[in-house]
Amino acid sequence: MNPIELYQSFYCIYRERNLTKAGKILGLSQPALSLHLQSLERHRKEVLFRRTSRDLIPTDAAKRLYVKIAGPIEELERMEGQMGSKEKVRELRIGSAKEIFLEKILPKLSKEGERFHVQYGFPPELLEALTKEEIDFVISNQKLTVLGIGFTELFRETFVFVASPKIPFDPSFPFRGQNKQKLETIKTWMEKQHWLVYSEDFAIVRRFWKVNFDSRPKLTNYSVLPNLHDIKTALELGLGVSILPTYLLEKKSSLYRNDKDCKSFDNQIYLATRLGEKLSLDGQIQKLQDWMKT
Repeated sequence: MNPIELYQSFYCIYRERNLTKAGKILGLSQPALSLHLQSLERHRKEVLFRRTSRDLIPTDAAKRLYVKIAGPIEELERMEGQMGSKEKVRELRIGSAKEIFLEKILPKLSKEGERFHVQYGFPPELLEALTKEEIDFVISNQKLTVLGIGFTELFRETFVFVASPKIPFDPSFPFRGQNKQKLETIKTWMEKQHWLVYSEDFAIVRRFWKVNFDSRPKLTNYSVLPNLHDIKTALELGLGVSILPTYLLEKKSSLYRNDKDCKSFDNQIYLATRLGEKLSLDGQIQKLQDWMKT
């Protein structure tokens, strides 16, 4: 049997994790496809899938093989219009943090009237959805090592210190007048404030503290809102301080912002796609890159 046919069958089985579904795509019966899989396992002398009552679970050997062959097979599909070409993305299926999608992507999608499917979440869960082919892109602020996933630099977000509108009227407010306060004075004042943070580990605040004070934050008065949009709203409604990206402050905002006395910092944002599919998704990738720049 032609090994190329076996690899094509394996590719489809890997994507569908089901012999019946893969057989329908390839126009083969389940017994015939099962024979292809057995022949390929004998040819490679390794087990590629473990069977459960419902699905096929790829082994590590299968994952390594998929990474090697996915690109060449998908390039052939793109060129010849075979197998998967009719199944190309018909809508923008994307995973993202909520605030990035709402600020950077949704306005453009709405204007162009494109169909889309969005999934909100943190990078680990979104990258898992990407490997399961539930979505086609992930906008991630982390470059994690995930088998079969590649990352492209998308844009850099800048974080700055912000505070509720009433904070500057605090008698102890350190950023008043012409004289620049000592860093220790600023740090002491900040440690006494009510912080609105993204997570219990103070991930964003830790970066700010390292850049400005070369130490770790010692916060005792804080509230957690795992969404930067909600943090901005909470600051506008009440007292508190936080660190927010500048793209959330581009529209008219009542928040106090300081990137003169407090150093800002940048964070790289990546676009994650499945290896071997980047070429076929070039149009959507370019569109996302253009949108993020504006």
